[in-house]
Amino acid sequence: MSEACALLIHPNPDNGLLDSILPICNAVVLSPQRHSSQQSAQRNSRVTQYWYTPGQDLLELAIHICRAHKINAVPPLWEGMVESVSAITAALGLSGNPLSATQSSRDKYLASLRFAEHKIPHPRTKLCDAALDRPAQIESDAEYPFIVKLPRSTNSHSVALIRSREELSETLDVFRRLYRPDSPNRLSGLYLSNSGRQPFLVQDYVAGLELNIDLLYTAADHRILGIFEKYPMTGPTFEEVQSVYPVNLDQEALNLCISTAVNAVRALGAVDGAAHVELRMSNQGPAVIEVALRPGGFYTPRAIRYLTGVDPIAALTKLLLNHTLPQLDLLPKDRACLYGAVNVAHEGRIKTIFSDDFARRTRNLLEWEILKRPGDWITPLPAGTDYHLARFILGGEFREQLETTAEIIRRSITVEMEAPS
Repeated sequence: MSEACALLIHPNPDNGLLDSILPICNAVVLSPQRHSSQQSAQRNSRVTQYWYTPGQDLLELAIHICRAHKINAVPPLWEGMVESVSAITAALGLSGNPLSATQSSRDKYLASLRFAEHKIPHPRTKLCDAALDRPAQIESDAEYPFIVKLPRSTNSHSVALIRSREELSETLDVFRRLYRPDSPNRLSGLYLSNSGRQPFLVQDYVAGLELNIDLLYTAADHRILGIFEKYPMTGPTFEEVQSVYPVNLDQEALNLCISTAVNAVRALGAVDGAAHVELRMSNQGPAVIEVALRPGGFYTPRAIRYLTGVDPIAALTKLLLNHTLPQLDLLPKDRACLYGAVNVAHEGRIKTIFSDDFARRTRNLLEWEILKRPGDWITPLPAGTDYHLARFILGGEFREQLETTAEIIRRSITVEMEAPS
C-alpha cells in the first residue's frame, strides 16, 4: 500500500472504482454535490470527499484541495472530465495528456482534422449547424445513408443513421431540442456550453464489423488491454447491446486494427494515459469512429480483468504514479467474455418489470444487475442515453455459448410501460 494520493473526479464514484484505487494509494474523491459516494467516503478513512456544483471552476477547486492533500495522480475516468483533468495535471505538474489532446478527443470534429492531418482512416466529416442548415443543403454534400451526431456527445447519444430526408428532418428537430437550455437529458452538460451555436456532424457511413480497443500508453510504448466486438447494429440508432471477446477477425486484420487504433491515439497528441478506441473494419480496411482518452466504461474494465488479470483503473493509476505499464501477455485464446445490457426501446415510465431470473441461474454469469425500478422514466436514443433496464457480464470458454446465453437473458426480462396520459 502506497502513501501516494489520487484525485478522482467522477459523477458516480462507486465502490467498484474505489476498490480499484485503494490497494494502490489513498483517494480524494470529487463528485457532484449530494452524491451517493458520500457513504463510501464516510466509511473508509483512506477516502476524503469533496463536492462540486454545476459550473464551478474545477481547476481552482483542485488547487484548493492540493493545499490540504499532496496529490500525485489525477486519472481521467469519465468522458465529461477529461479536459478538466488535463488542465489540473498541467497546473500541478503531474503526468497526463496535454489539454490539446483531450480537447481533440472530446470534440469529434477536431479529432477528424487531426486524423486527416496524420492520414488516419476516418469517415469524411463535415461540421454543420442545426439552427441554420436545411436538409437540402446537407444532401448536396452527403450521400444517403450517412451518420449525424453531436460533436461532444458520448454513450452513442445523438448518433443516428440517416436514410432519407424525412429521417434527417426528424433528427435535426431532435438536435434543436437537445440544445435548448431546458433539455432534460442527463448528459446535456457535455455540450450545452456550445449552446450559442448548435453544431452537429455529418459523416460518411462505414459498414462493417465494429471493435472496441482499450489500451494504456506512454510517449514511447503501449499495452493493449482488451479487444471486443460490438453487437451488429444497422441503425437508425446504435444503442449498446453487447461486446464480446474473441472477435471474428484473422490475426492479420486484427493487427491492422490495433495499429490503426494506436496511431489514432498518437495523432491526437496523447502521451500518458488510457484510451478507448472505436473503429469499424470495412472492405476497405479499418476506419476510426471515435477515440476517448480514458478507460472504457460500462463493464469494460470488469471484462478486461476477467480476461487478463489486469485492472485497467489500477493500471492507469500506476502508470500516472510511476510511469510504468503493466506486464501483460497476449490476450488469452482459451477464454471468452461477453458484457451486455437489456434495453428498453420506447420512452416512458416503467410500470412493471418481469423476470424469470434466468441470468442468476447460468453458470457463466460473472455479474448481473437490474438498473431500473417501477416508476423510473426511460429515454432511449437518440434523445437520451438512460435506456438500460439491466446489465450483465458472462465468462467461459466459448464465444458462441455466451452469445446464446446473452440472447436468453434479454428474452427473460421484459418491461410493461404505463399508458400515456
